[in-house]
Amino acid sequence: MVNKISIEAALNLSNSIFIDVRSPKEFKQATISNSINIPILDDDEKILIGNIYRNKSIEEAKSLGLRFASSKLESIYRQILEIKKKYKNIIIFCWRGGTRSKSVCNVLNVLGVDNVYQLEGGYKAYRRYVIDFIETKTKNIKFVVLHGLTGVGKTHILEHLERLNYPVIDFEYIAKNSGSVFGNILFPDNPPTQKNFESIVFNKLYYNKSGYVLVESESKRVGNINIPDEILKAMNNGYHILINTNIENRIDNIYNDYIKNKEKVDEKIIEAILNLKKRLGSESVEKLVNKIKIKDYRYVIRYLIDNYYDSFYKYSINKFKNYDLEVNYESILDAVKEVEIFILKTFQGKREEIKQ
Repeated sequence: MVNKISIEAALNLSNSIFIDVRSPKEFKQATISNSINIPILDDDEKILIGNIYRNKSIEEAKSLGLRFASSKLESIYRQILEIKKKYKNIIIFCWRGGTRSKSVCNVLNVLGVDNVYQLEGGYKAYRRYVIDFIETKTKNIKFVVLHGLTGVGKTHILEHLERLNYPVIDFEYIAKNSGSVFGNILFPDNPPTQKNFESIVFNKLYYNKSGYVLVESESKRVGNINIPDEILKAMNNGYHILINTNIENRIDNIYNDYIKNKEKVDEKIIEAILNLKKRLGSESVEKLVNKIKIKDYRYVIRYLIDNYYDSFYKYSINKFKNYDLEVNYESILDAVKEVEIFILKTFQGKREEIKQ
């Protein structure tokens, strides 16, 4: 008999792993965060069975599905045995907790693999749970939002604090986009889908027991991703910290992030600058391209700060008239310390505790 488990129970099951038995394409489009894909049907098989199901007969589709699945069962069994060496509990899921996940669970049960569960409702139920959590529970989490002009080191401050075990969500890192015309330099990886982005953010919020989280100020859209409205609302209603530093620090931060040790960086920067021709004018763009060719990166960074980025950021910064804390730093570690002191005073020293 298949052991079924609810979303709530599965999320709180200790030493566990989710296994998505849907096709690779389904897995890529949307899945449970940190799950492993062990497909019982590949993409072509899934499409073929779907066509037969719709256009011929359910029985013929099931028969073909059984034939495709049977050839993979030994491999699935061996993969599960390897996974069991690390995880005590395994939760199997498909689209809505139907045939695919049930068949895998049945085989594993027959072969004596213990602590295997079928997720009730499958991914579809999980997705509803994520949406409901974001819409109803986000308001209970206090957001601490870092603001500042480009290059002041907001992301680096968050990275330092995360290493100190403070709860942090880096929306740009998750979305694989810095919200910049130079985003493909900082994040060359393909961005996640909207659903997978929300799953990752959900995970960070769900397992955060501290009651607060540190983030960087963002607009609704980060690359191709939209931050959910309820999260933006919670950010707006949270604490706000303004980060300031001198122009040399800003130039150094941008140089280190976007240029230092990057491959083929000149080509990528030139391509991005050419896209700014309408904004900056042909003459300025041509001059910037020539500066890149002679490796005068700091000139380009300073020019873009003065003539492009600061005008955008100042509008966002000026939306908040009274910041809860304003930091002016020479060393970024001093800024980290100031933010840490604010957090400790505001939240009585609470750091993130991860559910076991």
